[in-house]
Amino acid sequence: MRNYQQMNNNEYKILIADDSEISFKIISEILAIVSDKVSLTYARDGKEACEQANKIIPDLIIMDVLMPEMDGIEAIKQIRNNSLTEDIPVIVLTATESLEKAYEVEANDFISKPFNKYELLIKVRSALNLVQKIKKIKSQKSELEKNHLAVTQQRDRIAMQKKDIVDDIRYSKRIQRAIFPTDEYIMETVSEHFILNMPRSIVSGDFYWAGRLNGKKVIALGDCTGHGISGAFMTMAGIAFLNEIMSKKIAQNANEILFELRRLVMKLLKQKGEQGEAADGLDISLAIIDENNKRIQFAGANNPFYLISNSKLIIYKGDRMPIGIHLNFGKPFTNHDIEIKKGDMIYLFTDGFADQFGGPRNKKFRYKQFQELLIEIHKLPMDKQKENLLRTITNWMGDNEQIDDIMLLGFRI
Repeated sequence: MRNYQQMNNNEYKILIADDSEISFKIISEILAIVSDKVSLTYARDGKEACEQANKIIPDLIIMDVLMPEMDGIEAIKQIRNNSLTEDIPVIVLTATESLEKAYEVEANDFISKPFNKYELLIKVRSALNLVQKIKKIKSQKSELEKNHLAVTQQRDRIAMQKKDIVDDIRYSKRIQRAIFPTDEYIMETVSEHFILNMPRSIVSGDFYWAGRLNGKKVIALGDCTGHGISGAFMTMAGIAFLNEIMSKKIAQNANEILFELRRLVMKLLKQKGEQGEAADGLDISLAIIDENNKRIQFAGANNPFYLISNSKLIIYKGDRMPIGIHLNFGKPFTNHDIEIKKGDMIYLFTDGFADQFGGPRNKKFRYKQFQELLIEIHKLPMDKQKENLLRTITNWMGDNEQIDDIMLLGFRI
């Protein structure tokens, strides 16, 4: 009784193919016991059975074997060859001598003639229970396919959005490169030089800059808060402010330039020294080259200045405060006046190289090793120095992710 009640919640379509109307009537009366929601369709021969099966797509077919015009075996063949009906279970009504043929055409079950009422009930009930399970599986499959389609469409949308974002960032890179000094201008400022520029993302939070002030050459290298898009915005501000300071000749010495740069950056970021303000800004090394008097002015905000002369490394430290809000934001920067001679090698750089993790013990590269490397390569031509530095940091990094933008500018006096 449980199975009957379970089936009563569903409507089933059963196609009965038999040339005897008496058989159809008997089967109909018996199947009424199974469910009042069983819809019966009658076909008088195999040809009509194929037509009805294609039209109504029944849940179950009860097929007599011996029928005029087209027998049940041929009808089952055609049903199995039709993509719409190929999976419909078929119970054949047959004498035992036809069972082999019924098996060959993939009938699902059989009832021997003359058939027994309860044998028919049991086999139909079993078939319909199977149909019910198949429907449930197909419904679940359909739902999964819908979910899969939704996930696929969402994935495609995300991929398209990512592509649009990456395209925008790549265009931002072109804009950033356009505001950096041209190679020709850098060459005019420091003819013998190299620049190692390795952004962590497509665009960089590090920048280099060159200019002129009272007949002297000025060169700077900065590291803005963050990297990627946020850092890139600050690089544009830093370069724009340095251009403004040079064009208006607001400051004359390296430390004065950094002081004015700090004022402009704090104004841009609306930093007033109040509690809870974001400590955004930048670190920078700036040098004014006086070729006539063979001297360099250097001022640094957290970033140092390396001079290698006579194979000896001399380190000039920048002040321990940034271009931006700081506890001592009113304090002036230190101005270093440095004597230079032809052949001296100078390096300006950000902290990305020394802070990169890697090596056999996955440690930072560190400044001591960085300094030893510069001493080792400083006599090489500029392109060879750059190759050595790039190869060294790439090998050191290995499979590790690059943690920060890396920039290094070296030039020979």
